[in-house]
Amino acid sequence: MSIVDYNELKKKAVVNILDGRKLGKVKNIKFTFPEGKVEALIVGENALFAPNCDYIVNLCCVNKIGDDAILVSLADGAAGLVSDDGEL
Repeated sequence: MSIVDYNELKKKAVVNILDGRKLGKVKNIKFTFPEGKVEALIVGENALFAPNCDYIVNLCCVNKIGDDAILVSLADGAAGLVSDDGEL
């Protein structure tokens, strides 16, 4: 198992292998407290005209972290959506 730091992780595209859709890039990481374990990835686009919604991808849905991309398995509705105001 290799270690990937946050700066590397946020450069990788996140792709849903069930439908081939690119969800965006890692924008943030959700941790448990006080254990400090990674619980989920916050994924979205940083483009100027992209919709202002991010996906919360639970770590159990991550299949593979590769050199260029992170492959996830998300059925419809499996990822939570977060708007700019932090609402689910």
